[in-house]
Amino acid sequence: MKNNIRQRSNGTWEGRYYDVDGKQHSLYGRTKAIVKDKLAEKRAEIAQGTSITETDLTVEQWGWEWMKTFKAGKVKHSTLDNYESDFRLHVVPYIGNVKLKGLTTLMVQRVYILLEKEGLSPKSIRNVHGMLHGMLDKAMKMDLIRKNVSKNCELPHIQQHEMHPLTKEEMGMFMNLAKDDEYYLMMRFDFFTGLRESELIGLTWDCVDFEKHTLRVYRQFVRIASGPDKGKMMYTPLKNGKERTITLTTTAMAVLQEAKRKQSEQRLRAGSSWHNEYNMIFTRNGMFVRFKTLYVHFKAIVKRMGRPGVRFHDVRHPYVKHTTKIFSLRLMDFQAQAYPDARRKTRGACQLLRGGQSRSPVRPLCNRE
Repeated sequence: MKNNIRQRSNGTWEGRYYDVDGKQHSLYGRTKAIVKDKLAEKRAEIAQGTSITETDLTVEQWGWEWMKTFKAGKVKHSTLDNYESDFRLHVVPYIGNVKLKGLTTLMVQRVYILLEKEGLSPKSIRNVHGMLHGMLDKAMKMDLIRKNVSKNCELPHIQQHEMHPLTKEEMGMFMNLAKDDEYYLMMRFDFFTGLRESELIGLTWDCVDFEKHTLRVYRQFVRIASGPDKGKMMYTPLKNGKERTITLTTTAMAVLQEAKRKQSEQRLRAGSSWHNEYNMIFTRNGMFVRFKTLYVHFKAIVKRMGRPGVRFHDVRHPYVKHTTKIFSLRLMDFQAQAYPDARRKTRGACQLLRGGQSRSPVRPLCNRE
């Protein structure tokens, strides 16, 4: 394979080579050694028949190739689903037929503007940008394009959704209204753990340690949005990829005990028709609970309370707004109420952290029962 290396006027280096069709291409690098290594890699790719250097590739062709070759099996299933969906719906219809080498920053910017006019949220547009930026960045590293044209695009500002967490009194009111609901135990448990919807639905009995009063949260149960498994419900890693262990309050443990008792009764009544495939904690006659169903029941209750704007996700608010160490310690205090030693240590740590502030006892964020 013919190739040569030369230093450019700006101080960088260029290496030229020919592909199997006799077309000339260039590689670039800061030093001669870098370019030499790139040429060696390209030579090996061409020899093995794995080179994808095709200057006439379109954005659509490269996008699918990028996901198949560089993302499949290397990112979470749900992440790849999101990439495929965003690419198919928000990129291909606008610039899919554009030659990769002919794509410009203005073209990409116009896509974002059109998506915003069509009602796509700022966060979703930023997700599209993240996917497109990664795709073009890899194309640049593979020497298919000279630069990543999405780099200098302006993105819409994300407005934070206002949270509507329930007050202590409202939580009590909610529990009273929900006590006869089919999903009362499920909602009650979430009030004392702050789990995401997908985590709550997918909880299995192996996650619970009844002796240590702990709950291991390490996966979520979600519907696959695209790909060969589109529409199926399956377990995937957590949203942030980090599992956690929660120390459960006396109330939360009582909920689990009651859920276990009720499930045993349902299983006896169902007999051979019982089918709890995943050994889930919260089920409807052995079948998993769909989030839409849980959501409808939740919204009906908050509507009766006069708080129709409250979302199921808002229940998590007191658990995830860790803006200060004080707040984290207060939450730890709430979770440790059933254990006097842990509570005493938590209070002491919190009072030390407060320094000159009031040293009154730390109060729990939610109802103690």
